[in-house]
Amino acid sequence: MSDLQDADDLLELEIPEEVPEADQAVELIRAWVADGALVVTLNSEAFGERLEEWGRLLAQIGHHVARSASMNGETGEQRLIAAVRKGFDEAFPKNELAVYGKARKRVTH
Repeated sequence: MSDLQDADDLLELEIPEEVPEADQAVELIRAWVADGALVVTLNSEAFGERLEEWGRLLAQIGHHVARSASMNGETGEQRLIAAVRKGFDEAFPKNELAVYGKARKRVTH
């Protein structure tokens, strides 16, 4: 993972412009790299028992990553999608479900 944090301030992404204007919106996932480790919080109740929706979400994120890389000068969007899929396939079956972290209630702003 790259070291994008040169200052003391945290690098947070902006909320997409469509979200404040939406009639309904819910945050699903937030991911950070902190001291070299991946740290994730997610709204585990978002899809209820329909876990396949999380799979669809991960696939759409993969497409966004490939498209972003393409816009940043990488070539061959299908090759980029294949690279994302390769990373997913290599990591997912090898890692057993890690039970660590904390369960917290949702925060309302």
